[in-house]
Amino acid sequence: MDNEKIAMKKLLKFVQKLMNKNNKKRYLSCKWLEHGIIFDHANILRVCCAQSHEGKGRYVLKEDYKGEPIDWDDIFAQKRIQRDVQRNGGTFDACKGCIFFEYGEWDKKDYIDMLLLTHWIHCNSKCVYCPAIRDEELIKYNQHYNVLPVIKDMMKRKILSKNAFVSIAGGESTIYPEFEELLHALLDYGISDIVINTSGIKYSPAISKGLEQGKVKILISLDAGTKETHKRLKLVDSFDDVVENLEKYANSQTRDKHLVSTKYIIVPGINDNKEEVNEWLELNKRLGINPLSLDIDIGWFHENNDKVPQEINELIVYSKQRAKELHQELVLYDRAFMAHNQYKKELEKVID
Repeated sequence: MDNEKIAMKKLLKFVQKLMNKNNKKRYLSCKWLEHGIIFDHANILRVCCAQSHEGKGRYVLKEDYKGEPIDWDDIFAQKRIQRDVQRNGGTFDACKGCIFFEYGEWDKKDYIDMLLLTHWIHCNSKCVYCPAIRDEELIKYNQHYNVLPVIKDMMKRKILSKNAFVSIAGGESTIYPEFEELLHALLDYGISDIVINTSGIKYSPAISKGLEQGKVKILISLDAGTKETHKRLKLVDSFDDVVENLEKYANSQTRDKHLVSTKYIIVPGINDNKEEVNEWLELNKRLGINPLSLDIDIGWFHENNDKVPQEINELIVYSKQRAKELHQELVLYDRAFMAHNQYKKELEKVID
């Protein structure tokens, strides 16, 4: 009898394995389209935030959302339509030309394992490149709502996967009234891949706890290596506070030394020079911060018809080379990535 039970268990396991395999199909898609959702500003639920491609992305799942319980049947019905376009070999209109597509074995199940919270634009900085700063109507309309009850409901109903990637942004993450409780709730739930975008001006004990556990990564858009340039970009005198908090966070990385990162957004006319980039790279080197990332001001990029002049392309090349000399990893973000790839293609044509 025992042998029969063992044989039956093996058979059931084999059948389950086949069912799981048959429930997946390899095709071109992305993690956000398949299982992602964004609590965006302007009280909108979206699929993703990529927008510098042909389809312009940012597909809307629900408008006029202010923290009430979500009809997940409706949300997943919409996402199934999008996923089926990709599953059948097509490309969903909003996703055309997106650089984040990848071939993979995607399942048909309904759950969220990519979550971005960026529903409130209030901030303790006034970055000159921030679109929200230029949008008076958005500032007036966008009111804070407490996202914690919705997230707890997702956890209770197991809509949010414990293997999820969670990103918290803003505005400024750390000044959400519910931020500390929210981050503790995510950590206690078992989420271990949390990225927090922060100005770095306000220190967060919960962030330090997450860094100590190796479950949280933070990204601070420093954008400068000197106090003067930082103030010109942020319009607040906060450079010393940010550097002090960066050092605290860097020292909290007890398990993994690559959880704290800074970003440099190139803003033509302010920080688009090798001297400032070098100061930024060397500051991060002194603080033991790595990896780093580079991007281009989105407003300037679109105002210039998505064209990047040679001097900016050369600055990107210099940044990569200098980072390599300092044994730092420099990742190119959305617009910098596209500009660099196009620049390399043009150089190859000249060489040929």
